[in-house]
Amino acid sequence: MIKPAMMLWRWWRPKTDRVAIASLSDELAAAVRREEQRLRDQLRAGPGEFMHVEFTAAARYHPAGVIDSAEVSEIATYYDLLPTTKRLAILGEPGAGKTVAGTHLVLGLLDARRELPDARRAEEPVPVRFNAASWNGTEDLSGWLTTRLGLDYRLRPPLARALIEAGQVLPVLDGLDEMDADDTEEPRARAALDRLNETPWRNRPVVVVCRSREFESLAHRGGDNGLHGAAAITLRSFAADQIEIYLNTYRQAVGATTPAWDRIIDQPDGPLATALDTPWMLGLAAVALHHTPDAADQLIGCPDSDAVRGLLFAAQIPAAVAGTTRNGSFRNYSSDNVETWMQSLARCLDHRRDTGRDGTSIRLDEIWEIAGTTSCRLLHVLAVMLVAGLVIGPWGGLTGILLYGLPVIITAAIYKYPPARRIAWRVPGRSRWRRGLTTGLAVGLFGATFTSFGPAVGLAVGLTVGLSVNEKDRLRLSVDERDLIRADIQFTALTAGLSGLVTGLGILATVVAISRIAQYTISTIEFTNVLTICFAATLLLGLAVLLAIGTASSRYFIATLVFRFKGPFPARPRLFLDWARRSGLLRVTSTAYQFRHETYRQWLQQHRTNAETPSSHQWLADESPESDKLSESSSSPWAAD
Repeated sequence: MIKPAMMLWRWWRPKTDRVAIASLSDELAAAVRREEQRLRDQLRAGPGEFMHVEFTAAARYHPAGVIDSAEVSEIATYYDLLPTTKRLAILGEPGAGKTVAGTHLVLGLLDARRELPDARRAEEPVPVRFNAASWNGTEDLSGWLTTRLGLDYRLRPPLARALIEAGQVLPVLDGLDEMDADDTEEPRARAALDRLNETPWRNRPVVVVCRSREFESLAHRGGDNGLHGAAAITLRSFAADQIEIYLNTYRQAVGATTPAWDRIIDQPDGPLATALDTPWMLGLAAVALHHTPDAADQLIGCPDSDAVRGLLFAAQIPAAVAGTTRNGSFRNYSSDNVETWMQSLARCLDHRRDTGRDGTSIRLDEIWEIAGTTSCRLLHVLAVMLVAGLVIGPWGGLTGILLYGLPVIITAAIYKYPPARRIAWRVPGRSRWRRGLTTGLAVGLFGATFTSFGPAVGLAVGLTVGLSVNEKDRLRLSVDERDLIRADIQFTALTAGLSGLVTGLGILATVVAISRIAQYTISTIEFTNVLTICFAATLLLGLAVLLAIGTASSRYFIATLVFRFKGPFPARPRLFLDWARRSGLLRVTSTAYQFRHETYRQWLQQHRTNAETPSSHQWLADESPESDKLSESSSSPWAAD
């Protein structure tokens, strides 16, 4: 008995002394190493070795006595040479390889840390790369890091917090430029830099990864150098000889013998060399040449670099499809289908922009808009009326059906774009129970004027409101973009269950109270009838609440049915969006999906299949068995941001 109690206490209050923190740091370092090695292999631009990307230190940020240029593979050495503050900004153009540089830094620092003696290693922080897009920038960084360590590495909050407070975590914030949409008036990224420049993080080691232009804009907006006390390095574009070396290396690795490679390699300058000066574009060109040698003549014949990029853009979807095993859930992921789905997404974003909404990104709970807002809202109302007729009709007739369908009709008419909802027991940095208590008290007092179990209803409403999560809370909680619909279902089920339960118990308590006041003894048969009524009331009210507030998830599932029959989008949007993100076609900003590059979205909308411009499926997606599955190392060369 004592041992289980001690184990429970230790789980609730884990050890956070020096020895325990040192051991926990080593465990975290091992987990981070596994994750970063997996990511780096996925981002590898082709089989064999990595591209030899170089960086140059920015003159106005460069500390004296530190090397001013090197290869990305040596970035950890460069970081070790920085002054004691150890603050660094990794900058580069789109597709320049910033994320790969971040993984090189993390793995290099972990290698150096592993070689230290135990006493010294216990004082060396563990570099951990975080996706900055899920941070709102204004909340406490330590709290957000605590949450992310729990989500990404399964660390319990007390242990994660102890690591951070002990200075045992070196944050590498990747994607600072992905924190904001293009039309954001108050950039979260600038707020994030302000947090990093204030106590307690002002003099603590930190690394940020950002696009060059966006970082300069953020620095200009703040009237400073962006990240105080930090050195900055910029990833270089490829020179013509580097492009030649990489293409020769790639050709040897895949065993290509066609003369098409020589025709491309023999172009030392001009539009082609200009367009292939980033890992993203160079990797796309290598994959295109490997699978479609005829692409060489088209690339060479391009009049300018924009035309080259356009042809390589046409290769993205086929390359992503070629790197996917075409079975199971991905059976219908052909190049033509994926292109249709991506174009539907682009058109939806355009429509959102035309109607004054965010036209750069879309969340999973908004994906139903692709199926048509009017049709989905109408189908939602019809579905509610059908369910009400099947379940409520025998009890309440036409009046009951209309009564239960009315809330949904009103919601569909007034609340045009309902967001997914979420519940959480705790949100870092904010107390929600005052709001829940106030709402519950108001509902309870109002309900008490009509029925004796009004306070019970108020308790249920107050609990639901207190547990609910708003948009700002999502950022505090680092909500996974893939779980919005699941979270909405959980919120709806809890609210419906509590509402129905307190109603049933309230009716039962009222009947029992009245019988005691009247000094009436309820027979077994009468009590059974009362329980039946309570059960029916619980079921009906719970169903009513379920239908009335589960709008976001209901429209999502209605849209999946529309997609299944009409085909403008895959029948499993969550799976497709996550696949497109992993394939480099999309990226995630906070909880929303965006095209990885705006120029690609624009090209995709303008692209039309005709005789002069070959369809993208003619580039790579030879539907032969040999092209159904590429190695992971060559399936995502464009994901080099």
